[in-house]
Amino acid sequence: MRSVLSLALILFALPGAASAARRAADPIEDGFKSVDQMIEVGEYVRARDALDDIQAMLKADDPRQVRYHERTGASWLRAGKVPEARASFTSAIKAAQRLKVADEHVGKAYAGLGLCLRRESNDRYALKFFKKALEQKLDDGTRMFVDDQIREIEGAPPLPAR
Repeated sequence: MRSVLSLALILFALPGAASAARRAADPIEDGFKSVDQMIEVGEYVRARDALDDIQAMLKADDPRQVRYHERTGASWLRAGKVPEARASFTSAIKAAQRLKVADEHVGKAYAGLGLCLRRESNDRYALKFFKKALEQKLDDGTRMFVDDQIREIEGAPPLPAR
């Protein structure tokens, strides 16, 4: 009981702790986490419905608009709906430019658009978007994937498993 009371007093005494607790309960971030899980298990319609709920909570100038469009594009692409995915990735890139966002979702949007173009047999144009993706912040797995796409388009041999 004392430890709980002590912890509560510490949380109120530290100004950053209270804001950290609020961030942990952010319904938009929680929604994005749920969407990521839905996409992973192939529940694309549910993911897009959840994304629509998230967008209803986002303000027009919220930088998470980029993530909304990128995740929507990922859901469409995994469902095999290339034109819809392409439109969503394009919206993510436009939102990033408008809102001056530079995060991993921007890089993933460029990579996603590159994938759409590859599926449309437009490797030459896809190459430009993959190269643009490498200029953005990317996690290691996405960066390796994009590198592999570029190598494949350019006809270079694949790298051994990393």
